[in-house]
Amino acid sequence: MIKHQLVSYVQISCTRNTDHQIDFIFRIEDPLIQKIGQFPSLADIANDESRRYRQALDREEDGAELHRAIGLAAHGVGVGSFVYLRRVFERLITHRFKEFEDQEGCNEAEFTKLRMEEKIEFLKGHLLDFLARNKKIYAILSKGIHELQDEECVGAFEALKHAIFFILDEDKHKMEQLELRRKAEQAIASFPKDEDKQ
Repeated sequence: MIKHQLVSYVQISCTRNTDHQIDFIFRIEDPLIQKIGQFPSLADIANDESRRYRQALDREEDGAELHRAIGLAAHGVGVGSFVYLRRVFERLITHRFKEFEDQEGCNEAEFTKLRMEEKIEFLKGHLLDFLARNKKIYAILSKGIHELQDEECVGAFEALKHAIFFILDEDKHKMEQLELRRKAEQAIASFPKDEDKQ
């Protein structure tokens, strides 16, 4: 019995902007339909979402690794995506420590020896509320790397990615507020004092 095989091309356009399109290629072999191609890829679509967060990261390396984590998850490589997401998370904590190192009177060698949960506890006065309350993010990422299968990691990836995005959003908002305060204080300080007018 000869099975008939057909390759079908489908293009979907956004209803708000018809220039936004996704192309799919399907192989149809009764009774199966298999997607064999897509443009842009799932990784391209996912990484569009991360572009604004990459700018919020201090180091180019962090942005590249966030991009890589999203791309791997989009291709079903869950454990690998957790590796890169965990590295980004670790550097967020290290960066915050370096900002407050002198204020806390602790040197980097001592801080490095602490477990991640201890580091977060140590910095809790300087961390944003969401991160301080959700320090188990790191434990979940570590468990994924050491114990879970790719499929389990991919299933949890979206929630963890959005947790990292939320931390970056809070961080960005805090930095903007500090910059606004700095500019306001500079402007106020530049006004002449009453005694200067006499």
